[in-house]
Amino acid sequence: MSRGQKKRREMRSGMRSHPHGGMGAAPAQRKHRRRRRGNNILWYLLILVFMVTTTIVLTTTVFFKIKNITVTGNEHYDDRSIILSSGILLEENMFRLKDQQIGDKLVEEYSYISKVKIRRKLPDTIVLEITEATPIGAIDAGAGYTLISEEGRVLECNTPVLPEEMPIVIGFSEETPAQGSYLDETDSENVKRMRLVMEAAENTGFSYFNIIDLSDPYDLKLYYQDIFEIVLGTDSNLEYKMELILKVIETQDLLTSFRGIIDASYEGEVWTRPSGSVTLPDYGGQDSDASFSMDESTSDSGADDSLTEDNGLSLSEE
Repeated sequence: MSRGQKKRREMRSGMRSHPHGGMGAAPAQRKHRRRRRGNNILWYLLILVFMVTTTIVLTTTVFFKIKNITVTGNEHYDDRSIILSSGILLEENMFRLKDQQIGDKLVEEYSYISKVKIRRKLPDTIVLEITEATPIGAIDAGAGYTLISEEGRVLECNTPVLPEEMPIVIGFSEETPAQGSYLDETDSENVKRMRLVMEAAENTGFSYFNIIDLSDPYDLKLYYQDIFEIVLGTDSNLEYKMELILKVIETQDLLTSFRGIIDASYEGEVWTRPSGSVTLPDYGGQDSDASFSMDESTSDSGADDSLTEDNGLSLSEE
C-alpha cells in the first residue's frame, strides 16, 4: 500500500468516527456563541431598564419643576383665585399633577367653569385652559333672575338685570335652585326642550320671543313681549316651524298691525288669530310688563279692526 493510499484511508476512518463529517468541534463553538449572545442581550436589557428608571426618577424629582402658572379662557373669575383653588404649587413637578382631580375640583367650585384642560408647556409652565358655560335661559325667582346653562346647571342666582336677548323659561319644577347645582332630574326633559328651542332659534335667526313656556310638553309656547303668543306644539321640527312663522310675519306684516296668536302646531301650517292683546303667563313675582322694553315700531300699535276673524296661512316645505 502506497503512502498516499494509507493517508486517504486514515482520513476516511477519521470521518467515520465523527458523524458530522470531520467537523466535530463546530457544534460546541456554535453553542458557545449562542450563550455569549444571550448574555449580551441580557446586559442590554439591564442597561435599558437602568436608563429608563433613571430618566423617570430625574423627570419626577429634578427636572420640569413648575415656575409659571397661567389661566386662559376665564372671564368670570379672578385668575389668581383659580390658581389657588387648583392646588398647583410652584416648584412642584409638572408630570406629577393629577389632571382629572384638579379639573373636577375647579368645575365643582366655580359654576361657570364647565371644563378644564391642563397643558404642560415645557420646560416649566402650566396652562389651565378653562371652558366656560354659556347661559341660554333664565328663571324669574322674584328677587332676581337665575341663569341656566344648556346642561341645566345653575350658573348664577339673583341677577338683578336680565341679560340682553336672554329669554325667561317657565316650566321648571324648582324655581330657586342653588348656584352651581343642576336642575332636578325631573326637569331633564325640559332642559332638553329649552336647548332645542334655542338651537332652532339660532339656526333660523328667529328672535321674536322673550319667554319660553315649557309647562306642557305637547303645547310649547313662545311669547314676544305682549304682541305674539306663538304656539309650537311639540318639540319636533322646530326649525321648520320657525321658518314658516318668519314667512308669515314678513308676508302679513304682523309687526306693525297685529297682536294675538300665531299657531304653528299643525304640520306645515301657520294660523294667525288676532286678539288685540296677549296675556303673558305668570312667570314670577315681578311685573311682567317691566321685564321688557317695547320697540318704538310696536309700542303704540293696536289691534287692526279689520282682523276680526281667524286668518290662516298654509305653507308647504320648499
